[in-house]
Amino acid sequence: MTDPRDVAQAWVQQYADRVFRLAYALLGERIQAEDAAQESLYHIARWCLRHPEFQVTDAWVYQVTRNAVRDLVRSAPPAGVVLTDEHGSDGSDEPPLERIDVERALARLASRDREVLVLFYYLDLSTKEMAGVLRISETAVRIRLSRARQKFKTIFEGFEKGGPS
Repeated sequence: MTDPRDVAQAWVQQYADRVFRLAYALLGERIQAEDAAQESLYHIARWCLRHPEFQVTDAWVYQVTRNAVRDLVRSAPPAGVVLTDEHGSDGSDEPPLERIDVERALARLASRDREVLVLFYYLDLSTKEMAGVLRISETAVRIRLSRARQKFKTIFEGFEKGGPS
């Protein structure tokens, strides 16, 4: 029989990077993101130890992370949004200036709009998975995603035309 501590450790190792990246994308501040990620991973490990039969899913892990981010935001608002990792690389081939505009446009969005865009484009979740994370219907996810895309497009096009900085 597998030791529950080994199972919990395996889940923490599997999700640590993704949990931090989601928290960082939603909060935009490294120290707050580390706090939220640590809280999320602690909760995941604790839950796995108490419920070794529990099937951990991506949606559940992201929901735990969202909750940790929300708890942190209640005490201090996010500083902004940066989608690169701590080494300054997000693995894309985009020119740095365009990536900066994307980050600035995301930072100007309301948190619920930024959240659906990050879950869909940054974490590659399906609308079904997003519905599980956000605890809303798939139809509501598609509507939020459509509205968030339109708002993002308007803001981003403003940057391309030399608008707000």
